[in-house]
Amino acid sequence: MSALRTVLSALLIIVGGSLIALWAVSGVVVKAVEDGTAVQAIAARALDNDVIVDAVGDAIADGALDALADAGLDLSLLGLDDVVRDAIAGAARTRDFREAVLAQVDDAHGQLSAELTEEDRAPGPLVIDVDASAYVNGQIDRIPVVGERAPEVSLAPVPVEVMDADTFDDVRTGYRLMELAQRWALWAGLALIVLGLFVTHRLRWFMAKAGLAVGAIAGGLWLALRWWGVDGIAAVLPGGADGTAGSALVRIVSEDTVAMLEDRLSVIALIGFAVAAVFLVVALVTRPRVR
Repeated sequence: MSALRTVLSALLIIVGGSLIALWAVSGVVVKAVEDGTAVQAIAARALDNDVIVDAVGDAIADGALDALADAGLDLSLLGLDDVVRDAIAGAARTRDFREAVLAQVDDAHGQLSAELTEEDRAPGPLVIDVDASAYVNGQIDRIPVVGERAPEVSLAPVPVEVMDADTFDDVRTGYRLMELAQRWALWAGLALIVLGLFVTHRLRWFMAKAGLAVGAIAGGLWLALRWWGVDGIAAVLPGGADGTAGSALVRIVSEDTVAMLEDRLSVIALIGFAVAAVFLVVALVTRPRVR
């Protein structure tokens, strides 16, 4: 019976420590969505995709030519439509355009948060509308001959699909799990450790072992993050990096939030090791002396 209690107590400690570490990770994910960091990360990854960038460039170029024609400057009559189209579409592949888009993306973080948490949202991709009017006018002004004659144009917002429907559905499911973990995983983890306290038959060493387990789990995740990045942590979540929680983590956590995640894991690890050290000393000091 004592062996069974020891095993059960160890399992409760490990699961409890894992839940505490999950709470630390999920808190960073939720904060990234709430403060807009996540939408920046998602948009930045989308703009690394040449297919998406080319589609955006074509849409903006078409919109610019239509707007110029509506304003009374039909470039096809001058034989300059292809020149302007190539200039605007090509500009979409530049770093300047990327930065111009990302500068607008902060305004969309409320949209991302709403679409992640909306219960009745129909399956579909995540789309962010980009107003490229100012950037397009700047590019047109640089084109010889055309720039001198072209009026200022106002383009309709261009929809940019930054995540396909299947991926976004996985991320929505994963984010809901992260929200749940952010609310309850810490308390559930502590409750399991307390339960283990009642199960164990070696009470003297229990808190030292519990603190060591929490420190080791959080410290292990910290090392994984340092060595392998966010993918390293996603790989150990239920379902791995391709699972719902892992998918949400990889796509929501950016380089800007990695430092925050490292800090939280390191604090949890240090607290765990400190608790282990204190209770180890207490256990050694209060250990009955053999006569």
